Amino acid sequence: MLPRLRIYSIALLLWGSLLPTTQAADQQPLTTEVINQTWKARRERLQAMRIELSLEITTSKLLLYPEEETPLIETSDYVPLTKEESERLKKEQLINHARYSMLLDSPKMRYHYRGRFPTARLKETVSVECTCFCDGQSFTRLNQSQETPTVHILKASKASTFFNSLGQLPLRWALLPGDPDLGETLEGFTVQAKTEAILNLDCTVLKKIDSEGTAYLWVAPKSHDCTVLKYEYHYAGKILNSCHIQYKNDKRWGLIPQSCEIKCLYGNEDILRDGYKYTFIAFHADANITDDEFQLKFPQGARVWDYRKRDSQGKVISYIVK
Repeated sequence: MLPRLRIYSIALLLWGSLLPTTQAADQQPLTTEVINQTWKARRERLQAMRIELSLEITTSKLLLYPEEETPLIETSDYVPLTKEESERLKKEQLINHARYSMLLDSPKMRYHYRGRFPTARLKETVSVECTCFCDGQSFTRLNQSQETPTVHILKASKASTFFNSLGQLPLRWALLPGDPDLGETLEGFTVQAKTEAILNLDCTVLKKIDSEGTAYLWVAPKSHDCTVLKYEYHYAGKILNSCHIQYKNDKRWGLIPQSCEIKCLYGNEDILRDGYKYTFIAFHADANITDDEFQLKFPQGARVWDYRKRDSQGKVISYIVK
């Protein structure tokens, strides 16, 4: 029989030899195949979603002034900004608020947006209200901000451009990652060799280089549904856009978004250009959403431009709703 002290020593040696291996395995980056499979299972579990969002928008005042020295249409009261005024306005900020109501059941989407924002050169504030609908084939945007409502209908291939107005691109990582219609996919991303810790989680880091810059994505472990915790876009060594997403654990649906904060910086300076802070007020997954709720009815008198159709002269079809 081995002495007790020797048994303990052997046990400790065995434990010491196993522990680093276990930790190393936990810290290995996930493959894109595993991430995509986990995202697919998550989307199938959540299915249709009914969401209410509040949005706080922080904007550099300089964005509300013409960028060109001379406007396209000069007015008698136009005075170009001096360099000093431009630098001051760049650092001064405005805060506005808006609300979203959303229905998502890919490829179908509908959202209603309402807020109040300043016009150019801070002359006044106006109410902004629009409703958008997409069914995978076409995209419709109803703008009710003006006295005469306007409607624009486009092919679905253009829909992603308009969907990005829903709080910029990174919000799509929080709601429908991996979805080719309403989310974002890992196309072009490559897994990096080392994981990085966020909120005490060993995250897989992915990188994508395009003609304009480099995107980085931080994905939580499989035990946390491979949720996207962080996104950054770099150009010339500077961060242009960043996004941090917080989640909470729901008993029925697992990890669901709680907040999403996006910051867009001036390219050559660490100064906020505009920022978006979303708070999820209500989130209902696997919701019973009828097709009628997705439909968009045009108000009487609205001006419609249907870019899917052209007349004999090649012009966009336009008409007034009777």
